[in-house]
Amino acid sequence: MELKFKFLGKNCWTLDVDGKFKVGCNPSFSIKKGDDIKFIGPEDESFKNIKLWLITEFEQNHLDEEGVKVIDADAKIIARKECGKLLREKKNANIDFLDWFKKREIEIKGYRLIIEVIPTYKGGGLFSGTILGKSNGYLLTVVNKEGKAKRIYITGDTIFSENIIKVLIYYPIDIIIASIGKIKNSYFSDDKTMDLVMLNSFIRTLNPEQVVTIFSKSEAARKEMKKYIDLIEIGEEKNL
Repeated sequence: MELKFKFLGKNCWTLDVDGKFKVGCNPSFSIKKGDDIKFIGPEDESFKNIKLWLITEFEQNHLDEEGVKVIDADAKIIARKECGKLLREKKNANIDFLDWFKKREIEIKGYRLIIEVIPTYKGGGLFSGTILGKSNGYLLTVVNKEGKAKRIYITGDTIFSENIIKVLIYYPIDIIIASIGKIKNSYFSDDKTMDLVMLNSFIRTLNPEQVVTIFSKSEAARKEMKKYIDLIEIGEEKNL
């Protein structure tokens, strides 16, 4: 099975499966005033042939009104129920609103896709876990017609937690798509994404064959982070 990952900026990416169809994650194109975050626009060909969208949370940097517009009418959507405010014009039959530990199985072009929602834990901050609300991670298993499978753990915005490991430890993880926030979190920080130490903890514990790191901050922050880790560039493709 040939998988090709492409980073589109912010928290958005696509995963091409054997050139047959794509899985997409977190379409969003809005930015806050003064931000210098770069991303690929909605008119790009990268948004074609996406048959499954995984939305990790109802937050502007993960899903917005312009992002909803790039979702094709026949695409399957997995999201949290809070996202229904933006997805109300989509066909209900194509949307599953799933909370932690829920699972769905769908078929796309002869491939079997199993999506299990993995919990996320937000913060470094003292009160951030209760203030920021829930979001989803995902374990995506893609099985081709010959029965060969790839398991991809999509962290979403989370810190490292043993509660996540308890769910994933029984699965052989082929790929981790990890969202990182900064080099090192402070206990009183409101940053809700893992740092590099936490990323290494995930890698050591789950022992994936490949890791892709997503960094959605400003260009200045990206430049600083690249001193410590090899980040995938916006528009870059990677064979997995």
